[in-house]
Amino acid sequence: MKRILCIILTAVLILTPASIASAKQTHGDKEHNQKTTHEQEKQKIKEKKQSFKIDGSPVIKYERYKLPINPVVKGMGANVSYVKSTGVLTVTKDTTTIVIDFKNKTVTVNGVADTNSSIFTSKSSKKTTVLIQYIAKILGVKVTVDDDKVTVTTPVLDYPTNVTVTPVGDSVVANTLNTTTLYMTATANIIAGQATGGKAELYVGTKLVATDNAIAATDTTVTFTTSDGTPTNEELQAAVPTSGIVTVKLYNASSQCVTSVAANPTLNVDYTAPTVTGVNSAVYSVSGSAITISISGNSTVSDKVDVTKISLYDTTLDKTYTLTDAAGTGSTGTINADNSLSIKLGSADQIGLAGFGSTTVFLNVNAGSLLIDSAGNKSASFSTVVSVPVTITQ
Repeated sequence: MKRILCIILTAVLILTPASIASAKQTHGDKEHNQKTTHEQEKQKIKEKKQSFKIDGSPVIKYERYKLPINPVVKGMGANVSYVKSTGVLTVTKDTTTIVIDFKNKTVTVNGVADTNSSIFTSKSSKKTTVLIQYIAKILGVKVTVDDDKVTVTTPVLDYPTNVTVTPVGDSVVANTLNTTTLYMTATANIIAGQATGGKAELYVGTKLVATDNAIAATDTTVTFTTSDGTPTNEELQAAVPTSGIVTVKLYNASSQCVTSVAANPTLNVDYTAPTVTGVNSAVYSVSGSAITISISGNSTVSDKVDVTKISLYDTTLDKTYTLTDAAGTGSTGTINADNSLSIKLGSADQIGLAGFGSTTVFLNVNAGSLLIDSAGNKSASFSTVVSVPVTITQ
């Protein structure tokens, strides 16, 4: 028996260091992976510099203007074409196209004349420097030109900040889409010049919702909309079907990207409206200053009641009084359990109903929408007045 125990103990002692080493290795791998991920994230957004010798680069020439090709093609990632017979230079990258007509001294960017271009108005004798600096500015990079080289610098790309969402529709609730929302817009702040010629994408959760494809050198914000010009709620439901955290992914002209990480808002999506299919009964507690109404339909506890749609008619007084919702003096109403609608009468409505209830009283639910939920969804409107007798309690 002792011999067996010794053998087991020896085996444990032999195996234990290996187990510990394995555990340490696993922990080390995890730390290494986390560090690598962090370094990769830093790598995506740090400044990048590339230098090109002018003498070693093909050059496009027109009179005193010279454009070295390598800094533009290899450094900026653009395509360059030149028609010598017309003197037209075209530089294209992603969605940006620059056309420089040397013969007619015009410049267009994406088909729009750039009257602020300094290519043909600059008094500098260094036409090569003026030309390449203009192209770099439009494409969102920086260049420095020495006598024998051009250095292309892709700027730092900071995270977008201050992401905001604005729903547009009849019943607006902050950061919420409901059955009345037609479309939504969004914005985020960026640093001017970092993403020139790039783009920005708006996400709700993992779903791409909208894109800003035009980022100019002076832009400090990116903007988004889900509207196609004639927006509908049905289109919005297809574009943004579920709730989620809203983020903005920003790309520079080199297709590097970063995603907003701080204070991203959560978008609440609720396209289900409460329903009221009938009004069954009503009880008016005079001493309790409250009205309880039983309804049929599908609603949620805490859904609010538009009390201005409710009026009481006293047959003896031959008088009708409609509830009010003025702050402080008006009434408030919510859905309780079992489709029971509870109204707490405000001071103004208690005075207005003084003397009601000596004989028969009817409660009228007037035409319009009676309920609204926390997302701003409204129940379908009654087309006519719905009337039920009221039970009076003291």
